[in-house]
Amino acid sequence: MSYYYKILFFSFIIPFLYSFHPRIKFNKKFLIILKSIPLAAIPFILWDIVFTKHSIWGFNQNFISGLEIAGLPIEEVLFFIIIPYCCIFTYHLLEINKISFFKFNKYKELHTLLAIVVLLIGVVNISKRYTALCFILFALILLIFTRYSNYKDYDTFYTNFILTMIPFIVVNGALTGLFYGQTVVWYSMSEILNIRITTIPIEDIFYCHQLLLMNIIAYKNIESRI
Repeated sequence: MSYYYKILFFSFIIPFLYSFHPRIKFNKKFLIILKSIPLAAIPFILWDIVFTKHSIWGFNQNFISGLEIAGLPIEEVLFFIIIPYCCIFTYHLLEINKISFFKFNKYKELHTLLAIVVLLIGVVNISKRYTALCFILFALILLIFTRYSNYKDYDTFYTNFILTMIPFIVVNGALTGLFYGQTVVWYSMSEILNIRITTIPIEDIFYCHQLLLMNIIAYKNIESRI
């Protein structure tokens, strides 16, 4: 089992086993998950394929299995299934226990301000392809979903986002060399701001926000129709 596989396995196993707990019953959401996760994953996998092809980021062959799909390690494709599953599981726990750190009713204004600031950073750094695309897409996705999506429960979303930051830093840290110097995923220094949280590029935080938001909105939209 490759190092990347181990990271994914240990990320997944506890949320998966607890999905069948009689008080949690997340297994009853599996049909929704089977529809929502691929829907959100496709654009990120395509993004990943293009950036890998252009060496904006890449993968250390010593820590992956060698199996590939469209030039991506199979582990990287599984990342877009397993990590969203864990994040939606956490969101489900927050919902059934009615837990939220926030009571805020000005998300439209907050998101508009945040989108403008992040968009400007992306435009100013247009020559850095990961920074530019990540920040510009973050701004556009945030504005579009805030204004046009039926999803409004950002109190729970941001509670989930904060809680998932801890395992996110552990998992992404493991991928970017935080532990034992084993760098699974590398980034071209010319394509990022090179501002890091431990070993994680700051762009990955905004990337994570987009990935989480798209998965939660897809999940909630499909859930509302079943």
